[in-house]
Amino acid sequence: DEFAVGVIQGGAGTSTNMNTNEVIANRGLEIMGFEFGDYQHLHPIDDVNRSQSTNDVYPTAIKHAMVFGVKRLLHEHRKLTEACARKGGEFADVLKVGRTQMQDAVPMTLGQEFSGFAHTLAEDLDRLGETIPWLNEINMGATAIGTGITADPRYAEAVCRHLSEITGVQMETAADLLQATSDAGILMTPSGTLKRAA
Repeated sequence: DEFAVGVIQGGAGTSTNMNTNEVIANRGLEIMGFEFGDYQHLHPIDDVNRSQSTNDVYPTAIKHAMVFGVKRLLHEHRKLTEACARKGGEFADVLKVGRTQMQDAVPMTLGQEFSGFAHTLAEDLDRLGETIPWLNEINMGATAIGTGITADPRYAEAVCRHLSEITGVQMETAADLLQATSDAGILMTPSGTLKRAA
């Protein structure tokens, strides 16, 4: 009930981000013994949102979530790959008809089929693992458009260091914050790999 914002927002989610800043500020005011909205003591923009923008916070949060999700997936995907490889051996002598163009074709073994699955899954496992270093590159400190305007020049390095310590994921500030803020293309790589794996 603290998030009285429309479900449909601009693409960046600015309404939700600003609402979050207001909730954090008001909770801080409450802890300090002040009234909600008494922003002279703790301001949602000047103190809570300080040196941030939806355009660097959201992509960084999404990338963090994706890293944790991909790592969990890799663990399960590895188990599936190994299971298919085991079945390849177990079914090595089970004959079946191979199919192509939705018709019976030539003989093969069920083991060959499962070995093929295992190799495909192993390739997907490798490709998914390769996305993690790219997802570890963040644009915090870029602020609204990538210029870093309104942010202390030390902010990007400091937030990257603290996020790495807090999450245990080694993050890296993008070399070009303008590019990193305007281009979300890295998200296409895990998306395509996940589609293939599915």
